Amino acid sequence: MKTELFLREKDDRSLLVVVDMINGFIHTGALADPKIDHITPAVVETVNAYLKHDFPVLAFRDCHNESAKEFSSFPPHCLKDSEESELIDELKPYADQFIILDKNSTNGFVQPEFLEVFQQMTDLRSVMIVGCCTDICVLQFALSLKGYINQNDLGIEVIVPKNQVATFDAPGHSAKDYGHWALKLMANAGIHVVNNEEE
Repeated sequence: MKTELFLREKDDRSLLVVVDMINGFIHTGALADPKIDHITPAVVETVNAYLKHDFPVLAFRDCHNESAKEFSSFPPHCLKDSEESELIDELKPYADQFIILDKNSTNGFVQPEFLEVFQQMTDLRSVMIVGCCTDICVLQFALSLKGYINQNDLGIEVIVPKNQVATFDAPGHSAKDYGHWALKLMANAGIHVVNNEEE
């Protein structure tokens, strides 16, 4: 199911959330894995489709100060005003059309401005989530958002396309396995996990 086809089938307004498509998780830094870059063309295609339909695009950027509490769990990464915290080059041309929120934790849902922005989008019928990492930032945000939607009885579908999320390979962290189970957990929570590679 291509994004353009999905949006044509859905007459209602949709929000695209791009999670951490930044240099620090793909190109440079302690947590970068260049293999995540394989989702970039599909993400850019989806961004173009949303902007073409005048639908909102919100991009989270991981952005920390040097004393961030998160560094007790992960190596220092994506420091504020560093190259690591910047959007990847393929997305920079669209940045002035994005709502950009910098976050100091793995879960963008708790970013102080997110709910304020989200609650202003009163006519949404779906939210599509793309980016990285599938089993950390994407999973946490998607589950939190779905929980909020359920709690408030909102008619908003949460969608995650398999070919537009990715995670990293590291010792004890298989990208294939962790990504697979993260998608399973999201589907089990009622999130619509789709295969956008299907025609």
